[in-house]
Amino acid sequence: MDRSFPCLQICDILNEKVLDTLFCTEGRDFLGTIKKRIIMTFLMAAMLVGGLTGLDGTYQGSWSGQQKGQSEPLEGGSVQKAAAAGKSTMKVHYIDVGQGSAVLVQSGSHSMLIDGGDSDASSKVVSYLKRQKVKKLDYVVVSHYDADHLNGVVGALHVFKVNRVIAPVYTADSRVYESYCNIIAQKKIATTRPKAGKKYKLGKARFTILAPNSSGYTDENNYSIALKLVNGKNRFVITGDAETESEYEMLENGQNLSCDVYMAGHHGSANSSSEKFLQAMKPKYTVISCGADNNYGHPAQSAMSRLKAIGTKIFRTDAQGTIVATSNGSRIKWNKSPSKLWSYREYGSSTLIGADGSKSQISGSDTSGSDNAANSTPSLANGQKYIGNVNSKKFHLPSCNGLPYEKNRVYFDSIDAAHQAGYSPCGLCRPEG
Repeated sequence: MDRSFPCLQICDILNEKVLDTLFCTEGRDFLGTIKKRIIMTFLMAAMLVGGLTGLDGTYQGSWSGQQKGQSEPLEGGSVQKAAAAGKSTMKVHYIDVGQGSAVLVQSGSHSMLIDGGDSDASSKVVSYLKRQKVKKLDYVVVSHYDADHLNGVVGALHVFKVNRVIAPVYTADSRVYESYCNIIAQKKIATTRPKAGKKYKLGKARFTILAPNSSGYTDENNYSIALKLVNGKNRFVITGDAETESEYEMLENGQNLSCDVYMAGHHGSANSSSEKFLQAMKPKYTVISCGADNNYGHPAQSAMSRLKAIGTKIFRTDAQGTIVATSNGSRIKWNKSPSKLWSYREYGSSTLIGADGSKSQISGSDTSGSDNAANSTPSLANGQKYIGNVNSKKFHLPSCNGLPYEKNRVYFDSIDAAHQAGYSPCGLCRPEG
């Protein structure tokens, strides 16, 4: 037997010295020898167990002021600091794309892009991702197919390797949607349809699909993919352009909507961020992504009033540019202080209106974005009051920001005429009042 092993050396000493004393007997005494060897065996086993205990890095007793079960002090700091260093960090970038939406989520080396802004922002989004050292995108989420969300996605799909696209099930009548389908097919990118409740991992973070919860929506905005990002104890909710109908479905679906950060639905539209929805989320912070000179009524007075009523702090890209939230799993840090600008816009005007009625203007670099590439308000012939979409069979007010391309338009002089032709009212502009 190898006597170089420390425990065995100690046992030899105990055999020759200690045990002789304990038993007051000669080492050659047969009975004494038996007793000594029995006790030596137990002592050896005990020391071996004690020696091996330290192999897992945990000391089972009191040592240098440590309590039972604590790790030994680490060089350069406490146990608490070591634990903090191991926390997962997630960054959420609300990119300023003017009138539109684009969000980059990073968890470690893993990245996800949620929408990409309009055509004038496409190159900006690509450049921004490159500056953040993005090499590939684990996920690209297309909330819905409006141009101010989809154009920049097409640009990103051309430039970056993409593992998976999550996109809604409906189709759109637009050139950007055609381009999107072409690049998906060309690069053979895997595409998944959203399923409420489905969970995904993004590095050490995760996200859950919240919506859509049904189909056959009259308003395509309600097909928007809504999701909840989770990093440790921090929660972020992003809902695309989902409106009240979809918000109520999320409430009825029974999912936990509570969050720290909410990205205001539909750029702060009057038809989103309903009172019940906000009460279920109770966000400490709300980010509003809209264009500085937009004339779509974003953010709307009613939405701003509801947000203010719940005591949330706001950030807004029209006034502050790109907003970045950094989560360490327990706390969220921001690249900017919350905005104190609670001003709103009325539809058809880019002028900001304060609570006291004062008017002001924010001039931004991204002023040409729109909710839809075909959203110019048309000049109607005398007697024509409504515009129908020959594909969707919906009719709209001329001011609606969901108008179809000119080639797909038909005009009506009354609501009755639209109904007689088999058209139903748009859920966004609500032409029937």
